[in-house]
Amino acid sequence: MSSGVFVSKNGRVSKAVGSQPKEALLFAPLSKNSSQILREQRTAMKRNNKQIKDRFAQATKRA
Repeated sequence: MSSGVFVSKNGRVSKAVGSQPKEALLFAPLSKNSSQILREQRTAMKRNNKQIKDRFAQATKRA
């Protein structure tokens, strides 16, 4: 996989060189495959949902 940063301007993708306009979309290739990214996102979502539920339970607990 190639390294570096790429830019998408007006539907054309090219290697980013120098400063780019603020409306340009910059991106870099990842060294992870899609299944690893999905697994990390699911884990993060489960952790966040548990944290929200725990905090909601604490907030609604009556003393």
